[in-house]
Amino acid sequence: MKFKIAIIGPENAGKSSIMNALFGKYISLVSEVGGTTKMPVKRYWGKIKVSRLKENPIFAEIMFSDLSGLYRGNNKEAVLSKKVLEETYKEIESSDMIINVVDATQGLIRNFEKLHHLLKFRYQKPIIVVVNKYDLINDTVAENLRNRIRERLKAEPIFVSAKTGDNIDVLIETIINHIRKVVEC
Repeated sequence: MKFKIAIIGPENAGKSSIMNALFGKYISLVSEVGGTTKMPVKRYWGKIKVSRLKENPIFAEIMFSDLSGLYRGNNKEAVLSKKVLEETYKEIESSDMIINVVDATQGLIRNFEKLHHLLKFRYQKPIIVVVNKYDLINDTVAENLRNRIRERLKAEPIFVSAKTGDNIDVLIETIINHIRKVVEC
């Protein structure tokens, strides 16, 4: 069984940094300049046992796609060429799960609220909301953002710092648990 996970979010939210943290090595180019990732960066993560069966267990081969930023901050204008945008949406449509990255320093962007709901309801895809760069905000801002995500996206966010590696283990555990739920259905 193959299982594809797309990492989406606005420009410079830290999608590539999260991909690198998940792999524990440099996979995707990282820059402070927005728009560094132009085409999807696809990498095989590994094979994991997803069933609880001792005999004939089910394994899933996990593939990640680090996608281009769809928007620049709160700017409603897409930052990608038509060809790159089409390729990005193909990757999203063909994925089995989405990691929706929110930049803690920018907050929840309206365009990504709309995209989140489209993916969740139209495509019926499981979505993990990840708030990156949480090491750069204080507890009050974090709690306000957590509440806003719960209210607007009806999701429980995972706060991580791809830069320091904080809570990447929680994200990995959540990914594996989501895959197991999908397989059990």
